Amino acid sequence: MRKSSSLSDEPLSKEEPVEKDFIRVFSRVFQMFEKPLLSGSEFDDCAAVRLDSFCRDLSAESLTFSTDTVRESSDFPKSMTPWQKGWMAAAVNLSDLAAMGSKPVAFLFSAGLPAGFTLTDAKTLAQGIQDAVSFFGGEVVGGDTEFCEELTITGTVVGISENKNLTFRKHAVSGDLLCVTGAPGSAGVALSLLLNDIETAVSVSDSFIKNLTEPFPRIAEGLMLSKSGAVTSMIDTSDGLAFSVHELSSLSGAGFEISEQALLSAADPEALEILEKRVLQDIKTQNNDNGHLEDARDAQALLLQNALYTGGDYELLFTVSPDKIGEVEEIFRTYNESCAPDFNKLPSDGKSGRYPCRFTIIGKAIAESETVIFRQSRSEQIRRPLLKKGYDSFKKYI
Repeated sequence: MRKSSSLSDEPLSKEEPVEKDFIRVFSRVFQMFEKPLLSGSEFDDCAAVRLDSFCRDLSAESLTFSTDTVRESSDFPKSMTPWQKGWMAAAVNLSDLAAMGSKPVAFLFSAGLPAGFTLTDAKTLAQGIQDAVSFFGGEVVGGDTEFCEELTITGTVVGISENKNLTFRKHAVSGDLLCVTGAPGSAGVALSLLLNDIETAVSVSDSFIKNLTEPFPRIAEGLMLSKSGAVTSMIDTSDGLAFSVHELSSLSGAGFEISEQALLSAADPEALEILEKRVLQDIKTQNNDNGHLEDARDAQALLLQNALYTGGDYELLFTVSPDKIGEVEEIFRTYNESCAPDFNKLPSDGKSGRYPCRFTIIGKAIAESETVIFRQSRSEQIRRPLLKKGYDSFKKYI
């Protein structure tokens, strides 16, 4: 992206905007020529960044990298704004760094822009990327644009970490406690709302819908957990909690047992209320009243399905040795009391209601190789396999 001395929102051509018009808009939002670079991509084909600019507040020994692609047909519900699409493009990459306990320092992206995508859309999209990257840490240092059949954004994030603080997926052992941050299932329930699976008369808070449209990578939490040394393995839940558990299991060799009741206790009460109204809506349609108790059980089953298999939550799933769980509790207590993020740094439509951040123990690692989920019934434990599926089932709803 090349700096222009007379950067303008006006297109170079009086006809449809061309690629260089979009490059100028992106460059202006990111203000690349003001960043601490030896050479930015507005001047050259590559961005050159001084390593010491990365290491001002962290004695870094490792570079970490992640890249992810999001596109209109599989990741963006129609109601999402260009700002939210930009935010999501950055957030999905940042979440991978969070799961390794790495600090983000640089972000690059490639945008495939469809016909009809305007310079105003580009500016708003770029601002969403900029807001996410600057909020969680790092700088946007470069990018590229092309024209595509649908909006497609590929992001690449670079992070730094001390070697001793890197957390991987493979070190869970039998007896470790399995924990998750936030409220699993909220993104899936929000998707149902946006698709009108539930009557629009249902009262829903703006912050609840943001569980889907504005994913919030747990960068700070990931850094603190990794630095504590209490966590033995960690992954994010963007592809669905069940899929993430299977990933931890396959790499560590341990099985996992999950309590349905504990998973329900981690859920957002608003999500359960929404699903209860959905069940009642279905009953009215079918003229079949099975009673309030059955309604509640149906709603809980739907919530578990969303928590386990839908994906889109971008929470952290991690294992902890039982004798270290007190340290984790103290980390979250201190963070929520004194270190919560300053949402005033974001525009009003970017604020999140997902704080304070909590974590819930939802199960444990076991010696059995088969990952299972169990439910405590009145007189016995019912155990059944946990399916290995997740985000693929999410795509068909977009």
